Amino acid sequence: MAEKLSNDQIIKALLDAAFFRSAGDTSLANVADNLGIKKASLYNHFESKLDMMNKATESCGEYINGINFIPNDVRGVAQRYPAETVLKGLVSRYVKMHEKDPLFQIYTFLESQKFFDSNAARLIEERNKRLVEQTETVLIALFEHNKISIQKFQIHGAAVWFCAGMNDLLSSYLLTRKEVVKQNPPSGEGELFTLEADEESIERINKFVEEFAVLLKHFQAAN
Repeated sequence: MAEKLSNDQIIKALLDAAFFRSAGDTSLANVADNLGIKKASLYNHFESKLDMMNKATESCGEYINGINFIPNDVRGVAQRYPAETVLKGLVSRYVKMHEKDPLFQIYTFLESQKFFDSNAARLIEERNKRLVEQTETVLIALFEHNKISIQKFQIHGAAVWFCAGMNDLLSSYLLTRKEVVKQNPPSGEGELFTLEADEESIERINKFVEEFAVLLKHFQAAN
């Protein structure tokens, strides 16, 4: 069976195992158990656990580098809707993307590795930088359509602040969801979030967006 396995399948098994144990506590035996093979068979694909972890980090990087956090028609959306609606849509898209397999497993894997692996930390830093850049694109579109009142030179700082808050709320939300999932193991792939919605966390996220939108709308008048 080992010969029929691809590296991607093994990496997915690693991410699934790490989801419940953390990356550091996940052993080759855990990965092999998830695949229904002997641990020794993994050496046909990877030199060591470290090699597997490094390849998994690379794979995670390739996946998240291909993600666009904002819709392609963001300028049209900014023209049609008020800032609060646009920003709520952005955050909802961002959260929902992380609820799905494999991005949730990738997120938890990289977050647990960032303190021990400089490559994982770099990937998170690059992801956050792209998120800020794409949020700036949204804010510029809103600015150009007179939906927000801040000055153009203030947009970068506003994007950094907004993304920091959004990531904090995402981490809290996913941590809560992870504990629920751990207590209610999914019956099949793609069912991580068939559980009831966490309305309290969603309300907290929406409140953050609403307050941010109010600040953007009234900032100039206050100054």
